[in-house]
Amino acid sequence: MADVIMKHSKAVIALWLVVLVCALPFGIKSGDVLEYDMNSMSGSSTEASDGQAIIDEHFSNSIDLSEILVISYSSSEELAAAQAIFVEFQNLMDDKYGAKTTVSNYGTYSKGDPNVEGILMIAIANNEGESWDIAHETDNIRDLVKEAKSNASAAYPEAAGLTTYVTGNDAITYDTENSSMEDVSKVDPLSILLIFVLLGLFFYAVVTAVVPPAVVGMAYGIALAAVYAIGCLMGVYYITQTLILVSMLGAGCDYAIFIITRYRDERKKGLSHEDALKTAIMWGGEAVFTSGISVIIGFAALALCDFAMVRTMGIILAIGIAIALVAALTFIPSLLNLVKDKIFWPSNIESYKRVEDKVQNGGKLGVHGHLSKGSKRYFAWLSRNTHKHSKLIAIALVVLCIPGLYIFAESEDSADMISVMPDSESVDGLDLIMTQTDGGTIMPTYIVLEMNESIATVGSLPYSGMSIPYVIWNEHGLDPATMTGAVPAVMKMTKDIDAKYEIVGSISGLNSWQIMYMTVGSALGTTDPSTINHVLYEQMPSAVKGYVGMILAIASGQVPTHIDPTAFDKPWNSYVVSGYPLTVANIIDGILNVGTGILSDDGQYVSVMVITTDKPMSADTMDFLAELRSDLHDGDESYDSVYNSIWSASYVAGSSASIDDMSKDIEDQFSMIRIVVAILLIVLLFFILGSYLTPIRSIITILLSVFLTVALTHVVFEGLMDTPVLFLIPIVLFVVLLGLGMDYEIFMTTKIRENKIKGMNNDDAIDSAIKEAGPVISLCALLMGGTFLTLVLANSSMLKELGFALGMGILIDGLLMVGYVSPALMHLMGDWSWKGPGFLTRRHGLNPDGSNMAVPAACGAAPADAERIGGEMPVRAVPATPEEVAKYKQECYSEVAVRQDRIAALNAEVKTLTDNKRIGRLDEEGEKELEAKRSELKAEKESLREFQRKSREDLRSGKGQ
Repeated sequence: MADVIMKHSKAVIALWLVVLVCALPFGIKSGDVLEYDMNSMSGSSTEASDGQAIIDEHFSNSIDLSEILVISYSSSEELAAAQAIFVEFQNLMDDKYGAKTTVSNYGTYSKGDPNVEGILMIAIANNEGESWDIAHETDNIRDLVKEAKSNASAAYPEAAGLTTYVTGNDAITYDTENSSMEDVSKVDPLSILLIFVLLGLFFYAVVTAVVPPAVVGMAYGIALAAVYAIGCLMGVYYITQTLILVSMLGAGCDYAIFIITRYRDERKKGLSHEDALKTAIMWGGEAVFTSGISVIIGFAALALCDFAMVRTMGIILAIGIAIALVAALTFIPSLLNLVKDKIFWPSNIESYKRVEDKVQNGGKLGVHGHLSKGSKRYFAWLSRNTHKHSKLIAIALVVLCIPGLYIFAESEDSADMISVMPDSESVDGLDLIMTQTDGGTIMPTYIVLEMNESIATVGSLPYSGMSIPYVIWNEHGLDPATMTGAVPAVMKMTKDIDAKYEIVGSISGLNSWQIMYMTVGSALGTTDPSTINHVLYEQMPSAVKGYVGMILAIASGQVPTHIDPTAFDKPWNSYVVSGYPLTVANIIDGILNVGTGILSDDGQYVSVMVITTDKPMSADTMDFLAELRSDLHDGDESYDSVYNSIWSASYVAGSSASIDDMSKDIEDQFSMIRIVVAILLIVLLFFILGSYLTPIRSIITILLSVFLTVALTHVVFEGLMDTPVLFLIPIVLFVVLLGLGMDYEIFMTTKIRENKIKGMNNDDAIDSAIKEAGPVISLCALLMGGTFLTLVLANSSMLKELGFALGMGILIDGLLMVGYVSPALMHLMGDWSWKGPGFLTRRHGLNPDGSNMAVPAACGAAPADAERIGGEMPVRAVPATPEEVAKYKQECYSEVAVRQDRIAALNAEVKTLTDNKRIGRLDEEGEKELEAKRSELKAEKESLREFQRKSREDLRSGKGQ
């Protein structure tokens, strides 16, 4: 790979730029495919989705609350002004949108006297369905509200001062979209500025501070095209676009920095540009590739979830990281190959060396010098103390994790999507509705019943441009002789539910004038039709009463606006509508059942509307849903069992039920996804590291990071901010942190293994890795953690929680776990960290027991300056004392490293010549050179093996064993 990149650097960069140019037109349109309503991103069939599908298909008169105008008033005068605003608004909407919308008075609501204080709700129905997007008309509708207030204030001065809100599902979608765009405009510049400042301080270079985020920006532009493509197929939840940017900025910059830093370090050691770049690609590239694959595994696991919101999030995040990874492995080395040391402008390799020399030997230090000196001191201190106090660190970890695990286990996650919505006019209006009405008014729960057969004939009566529904019950709906059938059964069920649950504010099920007439007569102890009719009329809902009065007037010849219920001295079913074989009772039943969306147009389905006193999706509402479902479905005493002759199936639907199903199904699926991710990462690390225990130890430390982060998130948001933690947070955190957090584990562990391969013993390899890799790992953790933490500035509580959890998780893992815990545990584990199957360990120059192949008991080798005679080891004294053994081993370390570097260099030369031979580029001289290099490589390997054998014999015969 290194040879290809170095030979074709210009072509690699040109290819990236061409791909970017092709992707940009699609990436620009990515915002068009984003979804802002979580309910629209369902997954596999659930009870709530099946019930909602029935409502959408069979109930043409279900109440449309997609946009609602809410007017608050605090006196009878203000109520009159609010009614005047409604009239003006209705006229303005008719003028602007015509038949596209219907504006209707949804009534007044109040927790006290509605004539004194409360709210007037005005429903704005979209008559065009999905073919017309009313959500993006929200601003225009709000302008019309302002105009209506101004017009009404001429006759009602109070109108100008009334508080109004346009809310509802579509208005919330619109406000959430705008809030998301505002969040991006705040978060993105801050993230980029943070990265620029940290990189500038670390490298003390302007160009190096610009290159990583610029390359990630290029990769992000290409990733947006993937967002658009996937969004056209299945929709993308809006927070995904924000998450993909911060995750690519964090991870992509990490990868770029790791390779650039490795190149700089090798140049500082004196290697040529070519050798330094090859080493950076070989060693740094391996670590980056392994880290990137682990992150992709973590994100891709989200695609196993059935729910489109989570599935598309996982797919897109995995694609984004893959693009950033390939850019780091190809574009960054190609750029390095072209610009060489100029990438560190205005610094250079010599200035870095001078700073280090002043730090070590004394001299006047600038800003970069002080930072370098402080870094070296800290990581030298860290290497000493993780070694010296490894047991204490392990004990402290256990003590710290006990309360964290307790909070993690005992904390309740929330499904309350309303509480995490961004602040906006629509959310304020929603809050106002929930304070003045039963909380579930805006988002009711529905019990959908699928009848064994149709229970009524449903039709409509045209009158004065209106279509008034009517219902004629059949024997399955209502048997007049026995008063049995679907209607009394549903009425009995709704009455039982209303009586059983205090949280039920109101419940609207099937109603029949005939049953109500008999019930009222029995309760009053009278058969006088005038008395019963009067009581029935007064019990009618205000929205229904107007239609009932109109039909009574038509049938009896009265004036519709002056209905006198006591004037009806016969039951209403005695009044026949002229020209139709219908009675007033049939029309009343049609208005009560079909007109309010309770009975389907074909009489096959019933939708019982339940309005809870508590707000939708609250903990109490979700508990109620669980009990309601049990009442419907579970056991021989359930409603489904008792009434199986009337309905064949029942469903609990509505927004709360949808979120409840989603949260439970996602949690169930993630029980499996967590295991899959952990196993895949363990297998990946097993083959990369060739170790039995290190992959497991890495997973455990990251899991502890997850537990601590979830506990901290609950403490901060629930304990300090009184904001419930959304159920998605721990789920996403587990998968994301298991991937992203693994970056730092892999960076550190592969560096330790590299040191082991080069001849160091376990403890020295760890200490050296902390000093060399510790600064760049800490920088990467600060970069990624900082970019995620910028999300706490977002308006959406969901993004705040995600940003805080992911940011703190990265910092805990990168600074605490990888900085302190992992090195301490590896000190305690010793060579057990590297024990593995021989076919893997030998590939890395280690024995199956974890020791170096050079010497089983320790890394042994010959002195670097030992004279060689014909490839044989020189004769020398066998080490006898412990001091001689220690010195002998130390000398061996250097010689092994030199020999292995020589073999690696020869391998690279042989590979290059072999590749040229394969494509016909070698002449006769080249063929001879290839054979000579192969012979030299073989001799070096044989010499190293003999060297190792002789070293082992020397140590066995001495006192070191």
